Order: sequence, then structure tokens, then C-alpha cells
Amino acid sequence: MKIQDLNISAASKSALNSIGLTMVSELAGQNYITLINKFPKNYNIEPLISELNTLGYLLPPSDEISIYDVSMSKRLQNALIRNGVMYLSQLSSYPKEEILRFRNLGEKTVVELEQICQKYGIEMRSLLSIKEHFEKYQFPSKIYPLLFQNNISCIDDFKHTTANNLYHICQEDYSLTMQIYYILTENGIVFDNWQDKYIFEILPEKKAALLWKKHKICMLSQMPSCNEYELKQSLSSSNSFAATIKELLSIG
Repeated sequence: MKIQDLNISAASKSALNSIGLTMVSELAGQNYITLINKFPKNYNIEPLISELNTLGYLLPPSDEISIYDVSMSKRLQNALIRNGVMYLSQLSSYPKEEILRFRNLGEKTVVELEQICQKYGIEMRSLLSIKEHFEKYQFPSKIYPLLFQNNISCIDDFKHTTANNLYHICQEDYSLTMQIYYILTENGIVFDNWQDKYIFEILPEKKAALLWKKHKICMLSQMPSCNEYELKQSLSSSNSFAATIKELLSIG
């Protein structure tokens, strides 16, 4: 059965389609937390959850503490709901700095929230330690929340990973991935091999960036006319970079 055939609103159908869910069978095993993690932060998922719950398509997450089961002020509860927090464990996925910016979360409610987290053993983590550790590497600022989400707090956390892992850490932002990759390799990180290769794993930064900017080529598999060795050899010839790429693409 297709999700489009469910008795839910058009907005909910569109929302599910936007995260790649098109069949009812794909909702099996989903709960509030797994589903909301597929949406952008602060996305208002409540109407969708309500409709799916009514039809019995969402399981409650196991071993989770609902905010409805915790004694708290209505103001705090509303602030959490408005930001998609329905279970206390979700607070660990937000940087503390972001939580403090929740709308209508004043000083008193912040103190109240901290007391609740302390009581239930929920850690509200800060971005500060991550920023302090990576400051010397001159990372772009937008990488820090992504490092936080992936529990990366030091450069050693990148060991035994692949460039493809890094690409997903960077939320499939190729330019950001390429930038972080070069910084890490310059600082001694050696990435593991995987089934394909990104062009930035093969070529110097300027050439890899140019291939992406001019031709949207990011992976070796997009250039079936040559392997890694042939690509390096072709680009080290006396021909201009642009002419060599044009030739390789015409062969493909």
C-alpha cells in the first residue's frame, strides 16, 4: 500500500515523500524519534505524528521518558514541543547553545530544564569543547554542529573512517566534505579505502575543485574511461588541465 493512499492530509503525505518514504511498509518500526531525525531541525512534525498515531502506524520508542510523564511547567513543556522535543533523550542531540535559543525558554525555564536533566541523567552538551579542539585546524564554522551530531570531539575520531563516511557527516555537502578532507589529510589523517573514490582523494585541491565546479564530477566512477592511475597520469601531462579533462570526458 502506498502512503498516498492513506487517510492523512496532503501536507503529511508530502512531508513523508520529502524524506523518501512512499510505501506504508516503510513505516514499520518507525517511532517519533527515528522519524523526526529524518527531518530538518525545528521542523513541526506534530501534525504528521498525530495522524500516523491515530492510524496506528507509529510505535512508541522503547525505554524513553516522555515529556508528558515528567513534572514540568506548561511553559517549558510548550517550548519543548514547539521544537520537536517529545522525549528527554532528544535533548542530547541538540547543542546546549541551541537549546538556550528555544523560543519562550526564559531563565527560569532553563534552570527548570537543567534540574530535570540532572534528575534523569540527561546530558546537555556544548559545542564549546569541540570548537576549542578544532580551532587550530581552521574548520569552517558550519561543520561544528555536524561534528556534534556525529559525536566527533577530536581529530582522532576521524581515524578508521572513509571519505564516504565524511561525506555523510557533512550532510552530503560535497564542497564542505572536500574542504574538511584536505584539512584532515594535511594533519595526518589517513582515510580507509571504500568501493569508489572521490576525485579529491586522487587529485590536488585546485584540480578537484575545478572538476566539481565546471563538470560536477565528484567521483572516479563518473569517469569510466580511466582508472585512478590513468587519471593522475593524464593530468600530469604537458596538456592543459581543461584540455585533458575534455578529452577524458569525450572518451567516456
